[in-house]
Amino acid sequence: MVRDHAPDRWRSTGSAGETVLFDMFDGLHPIRNVWGLNDPDVHWIDGRWTMFLGGVTPSLRVLLFTAVLPAGAPLSCDEWALVTVPGDPRRAAPVAPAPPKGLWDSRGMHTPSYVRGRVQGGPEKERIYYAGQSSRSVTGRKSRYSIGFLARTPDGWRRHGAPVHVGTHERPSVMEPLVRYDDGLWRMWYLSTPHEVGRGEMPDYRLEYVEGTDGVTWSTPRVLFSTEDGYFDNAVLKVDDHYEMVVARGTNLHGTPDFPAQGLWWLRSPRPSGSREEWTRTPVRLLDTDVDPSPWFGDGGCGPSFHYGDTDADRNTMYVFFTGTRARTPWWKAALHRLSLRRGLPIPTPFHLATGRISLPGFRPRTGEDPPPSP
Repeated sequence: MVRDHAPDRWRSTGSAGETVLFDMFDGLHPIRNVWGLNDPDVHWIDGRWTMFLGGVTPSLRVLLFTAVLPAGAPLSCDEWALVTVPGDPRRAAPVAPAPPKGLWDSRGMHTPSYVRGRVQGGPEKERIYYAGQSSRSVTGRKSRYSIGFLARTPDGWRRHGAPVHVGTHERPSVMEPLVRYDDGLWRMWYLSTPHEVGRGEMPDYRLEYVEGTDGVTWSTPRVLFSTEDGYFDNAVLKVDDHYEMVVARGTNLHGTPDFPAQGLWWLRSPRPSGSREEWTRTPVRLLDTDVDPSPWFGDGGCGPSFHYGDTDADRNTMYVFFTGTRARTPWWKAALHRLSLRRGLPIPTPFHLATGRISLPGFRPRTGEDPPPSP
């Protein structure tokens, strides 16, 4: 893949606004039952901005959690807080209980995607699609993922049960679901791969698209981005009279040399399409994480979710939430540094994730146009 290091849109705006919201390296004080949060999915729900995330627990199981802004706060606000167990501010409340042992998602629930839709003209349903992990291995050739969902009920979120989309013999894992309901169809974009990339491996990623009338049974998959494109996951948003997409490549979790170029890219289409021909021919690079990156996304970013501002002052500002892999630092060096600051030791994991937000003022395209050119 060609590495193009022309100035990205984030830097060319001149502001380069960024905020780290949840950092595995620094910890989530006072939360004790979650080590790190990733793959933010941001929506306006019940009168406030809400974020669904995957959270790594001390048992190394990944569950789904929720963070919210204060009621009435604009999207530009940084005061995101995890929803906690009533009466215990030190424990984040999982969206749903952990799946029973031995099931297809018992090892972890990753990459939430919230959606509202209808089945055969019935009442509106709320679901959270996610990638379920069946293997003990999170990465590498033994890792396996399928896609299922939680359904909102009067008693809270409940597992649908069996997965609703699985891989093939050649590409056994499907991950990173992004689900929308548009024009009477449930539409899903997702990652198809042999397995999550392991230490020393190069990624084999392909973004595919399916659709259906009930969100359970799907059409034949269509390839949107090939392995040559190398994109790992995406977000899709309806903006005025068109749709916009932000794509990312999977982060370099293991610090593998000569890993594909990292960052975030933007495209547009007149429809929520699974056809490559309907999206922008040459994606616009929003963020280049390979050149002078901030530490929290030093080894790349993934799991994007984006919206434009919701006040008169920032309606043309794009806010992109995503998870970054911190630049690799030997644990002992990080520990000595934190001890010198009289702070707690960093979590002893092979990599540290951080979830944050960048802002791109003046990016919003006018009707029928691409975004303004870089200064």
